[in-house]
Amino acid sequence: MLELLKELLNFVLQLGTQAWELLTLVLGSATSMLMLLHTEMPRLEGLLVGVLLAWLLARRGRHPLLRALSAPLKLVVDILDLIWDQCIEFLQDVWGTAMSWTKGLLGWARDKVKGAWGMLMGGLTSLKNKLSRKSE
Repeated sequence: MLELLKELLNFVLQLGTQAWELLTLVLGSATSMLMLLHTEMPRLEGLLVGVLLAWLLARRGRHPLLRALSAPLKLVVDILDLIWDQCIEFLQDVWGTAMSWTKGLLGWARDKVKGAWGMLMGGLTSLKNKLSRKSE
């Protein structure tokens, strides 16, 4: 009976050792693949990270762990959304102000040209009247 327990214990220990070796082999391979991906193929790495983050955000409502993992990402996306909205609002305000200043400047210039034209035409009309009186 003791012999059977020793064999069973030996089996469990060897099974644990093999499981540990398998785990270290898988982790070592994954680490080397990630290192190769990071150093040799950064665009593919960026694409994979983007797809992973999109998947994480798409499924964030289904599981509490995914919700916890995606919370910082959601915060970053919300901040970027606010920044985008503020930039668009700023550009619209600047465009509106520039257009109103331009319209005001053009209106002022138009009024000055109209005034000068009116003065010129008035002067010419009065000169015409003076000349026509002299000729009579």
